[in-house]
Amino acid sequence: MRDKSILEKLKAFREFDGAIINCYPTRDGLLKFIQADGITVSWYSRGDIAVQVGDGGDIICGIRKLSDVISEVIS
Repeated sequence: MRDKSILEKLKAFREFDGAIINCYPTRDGLLKFIQADGITVSWYSRGDIAVQVGDGGDIICGIRKLSDVISEVIS
């Protein structure tokens, strides 16, 4: 359910419309991420969401702030 909520928020931005979710197994669990236009959004099933632009550092946020962070990053 959390994945669906995150994807719905991202689909509101044209950059992420139609982007494909990817999964990568790690020691901490299954890492899920989506990439579009040099922006990577990644998350585990529990915990905060990381938004990375290019090679820059991660911006950590919760699901409620995700839309605000993405708006700032793409503007």
